[in-house]
Amino acid sequence: MKALANRLAMQHLVNAYAQETGKGTLLEKYQQDSIQLTLSHGSTLLVIELNSIQAQLLIPLSYVSLVGRHRIAQLPQVLSQGQLRDFSPISIVTLLLEDLVQASKITLDATSLIQRWAESRDALQYFLSCREPDFNHLIAAEQNFLDTEQALILGHSMHPAPKSRLGFVHEDWNHYCPEAKGKTQLHYWLISPEFIAEGSALNQAISLQLKQQILPHLNNSEHIRLKQYPDYKLLPLHPWQARYLQTKPWFKELKIKRKLFDLGETAWFLSPTTSVRTLASFTAPWMFKPSLSVMITNSLRVNLAKECYRGEMSHRLWHSKFGQQILQHCPSLKALNDPAWIALNINDHMMNETICIFRDQPFQPAQQVSCIASLCQDHPTQALNRFNSLFAMIKNNALQTDEHDIALSWFKEFLAVSLPPLMYLYHEHGMAFESHQQNVLIELEQGMPKYLWLRDNQGFYYIEELATQVLAQFPALSEQAQAVGSQAFVDEKFSYYFFGNTLFGIINAIGATGFIQEQELLHILQDELCALLQQYPQSSLLKGLLHSPSLPYKGNLLTRLCELDELMAPLEAQSVYVALPNPLCILQKDARYA
Repeated sequence: MKALANRLAMQHLVNAYAQETGKGTLLEKYQQDSIQLTLSHGSTLLVIELNSIQAQLLIPLSYVSLVGRHRIAQLPQVLSQGQLRDFSPISIVTLLLEDLVQASKITLDATSLIQRWAESRDALQYFLSCREPDFNHLIAAEQNFLDTEQALILGHSMHPAPKSRLGFVHEDWNHYCPEAKGKTQLHYWLISPEFIAEGSALNQAISLQLKQQILPHLNNSEHIRLKQYPDYKLLPLHPWQARYLQTKPWFKELKIKRKLFDLGETAWFLSPTTSVRTLASFTAPWMFKPSLSVMITNSLRVNLAKECYRGEMSHRLWHSKFGQQILQHCPSLKALNDPAWIALNINDHMMNETICIFRDQPFQPAQQVSCIASLCQDHPTQALNRFNSLFAMIKNNALQTDEHDIALSWFKEFLAVSLPPLMYLYHEHGMAFESHQQNVLIELEQGMPKYLWLRDNQGFYYIEELATQVLAQFPALSEQAQAVGSQAFVDEKFSYYFFGNTLFGIINAIGATGFIQEQELLHILQDELCALLQQYPQSSLLKGLLHSPSLPYKGNLLTRLCELDELMAPLEAQSVYVALPNPLCILQKDARYA
């Protein structure tokens, strides 16, 4: 598995590097010299200059993409002084990042990112070993919500260290990581009510609901403790977080004063989802999103007060008369709400490290609800992905017989259930979502798109110029939830998250099946956007997508190299964005739009 993990981890880094820097040249067979052909065997080569050692990095590709994510056929080699040389993967990573450091106008240190890449590679190797018997199931056509949440073995395909988990040790991987099919119970503290802060958009306080739901799962001694302190409230914690927080002075002080009782792990066995910290079970009444002081990819995963209010207010919005009218207008759109939260409160200070957010759990095992990121993921060892399996199932069901037509119909149907409702919300009500591949769920029926589900309150945006009606009814979205941004700011975010990340990811994965070219899918998307621009002629978002020569892309590698924490940084400076060539830009010479 080491060789496989090295190749896949290198693929993640190389794709991120080439996309974010533009420092790569594609050479077809006829453009290659004899030395290059020796390595490529006639396949396309990606060539990246290594200025720090006056050499070139040659990367043979087995699939070339118009929208960013290439498949690499084998580990790169270095061409130096006319000779091909094998460098270790970590040396190649160091050389690539050193070039970025030397070219930067600000002082950067690549040490941390090099370490994170190596840790991510090692974790990937472990997960591949754990799941080797499941490789074929990872791309099975029929999968339920938890199947797909635990299928994302390879991780974000355009991130340099997608499996980096700073704070976890190997034993934690087995219990707390979706890739290892971990399962865990939450850890509960019973706390005096004056030390609890909570909020809920539901009819009853979440602390009361939690206590009612958990009672059948408690043992005799736990029942006795709850009867001794009937007004005390249960605080659920991630078990790793509970262990971490037990070292804090305030924990010991509250325990000595009998204001806090540690009940340990109990109740439902929950599965970690793609975000690692969010835990779910088909038998639990909610999904749980507890704080987790672990650096996962770019961020320390600690909940913030504004996210609690954002989820609470969004639930109120969707369940209001106004929200119900919106959903009636958008029957293919569904929201996965975060209606309640609870946390430790000491001296009128809500402890972010203890916040647990409660999320809807509407799914049943028979429902075919898939995370887009898992849907687009390659088979670890074969040139296949889940679209190969879905299209084969659709063909076997005799819904259609030609793979090209199936691929085309699937993509058109995805656009039909996603684009009109999202554009309606955006332009008519100023509502947008951080709809990247991990946050977007697609519910399938007989393999075809039926509903689009949106989740995660961290990425709800309301456009100050367009959301006047929403903000008038729900002013807390601006005040407590801090979810309002300018149109220019939200245009940039939404353009990347839904189009550059989710839609381009789907185009890449469908194109990789070989049944249809990426360019044909891009043309279909262009046609849909042109029709929407007729409907919303003043849209700066749609004009940018269709007429700007470049699009804003979030640079995961550059964000990590600059050591930005996307959850803790101010809204306007959470990530590094770069301008990349826009594959949707309509050229005047395109006869379809003449």
